[in-house]
Amino acid sequence: MIIDAHMHVIDSRNFDRETYERLGMRVPGDTNLDDLVGWLKDAGVSKAVCMGQDMSRVWRTTFGEERVIQAINEYPDFFIGLASVEPLDAANRLNHAALAYAEKALTELGMRGILFTPPYGQYYSNDKTIYPFYELAQSLGAVVQFHHSAQIGPAILCPTKYADLYRLNDVIVDFPNLKIVVEHIGYPWSEHLFILMANHPHLYTDLAMMYDRPYKTVWSLVLAKEYGVIDRVMYASDFVARNYDFVSDDPASDFKRWISFIQKGINEICRRCGWPAFTDEEIDGILGGNAARLYGVERAPSL
Repeated sequence: MIIDAHMHVIDSRNFDRETYERLGMRVPGDTNLDDLVGWLKDAGVSKAVCMGQDMSRVWRTTFGEERVIQAINEYPDFFIGLASVEPLDAANRLNHAALAYAEKALTELGMRGILFTPPYGQYYSNDKTIYPFYELAQSLGAVVQFHHSAQIGPAILCPTKYADLYRLNDVIVDFPNLKIVVEHIGYPWSEHLFILMANHPHLYTDLAMMYDRPYKTVWSLVLAKEYGVIDRVMYASDFVARNYDFVSDDPASDFKRWISFIQKGINEICRRCGWPAFTDEEIDGILGGNAARLYGVERAPSL
């Protein structure tokens, strides 16, 4: 089973075009769910974890929660939905409306977790003002996903200081049973992330946006194996929109290429570099087994 552990669905009406134009960025097109599911299934993907991305506090865009709800309602056996919220309001106070929505999303709307993007919202993940969100997620057994990685793009969009992984250490200490995902193997602080993962058995990560940095990615996986956390690394596409950012006009081919990199390319690089190879079980875990365990997905028995 292949699970895409991190991708986005879009309603372009939720983007502030003036802000994006000022940053020299293009607003992505709307997600056609039928097309997206077709591309993913063509690449062999059985399930996908989808989300918006609430950046309304600073950048006045949410990607579109209604499209996430539509996805999990129309394809309940395919999509796993995460809600996305800004936990602080404009005055740096607890965002009570967002907390109420998060609780509704997790208890009534079928969402399985919450996405937070501290660098885009320009807050720190260990700000105790937002701890009620973590308390909620931990009490419900829900996943909290973080963009805790450096931005590859305009620095103003995602100031690096808010992605500091040292801040996350407080969260894992204060919430020892909280299920957490850090996107992009914590790029570029991957080894630091693996140390945190070794200290927190419920901390996972994904490979989103890492496939065009093959040697960095494979060496990071070698380190993850060395630290004993390779069983919590997950495949993810970070798809946003067709012909947008790093996705081509043929997303199915992109998905196939990235999956093939995990299936074959990782060990090819290991052989060339003299690094330890990965077992079939470890590769299978990255492709879907680890995400299945995190989200409680039953896997079909092997024939």
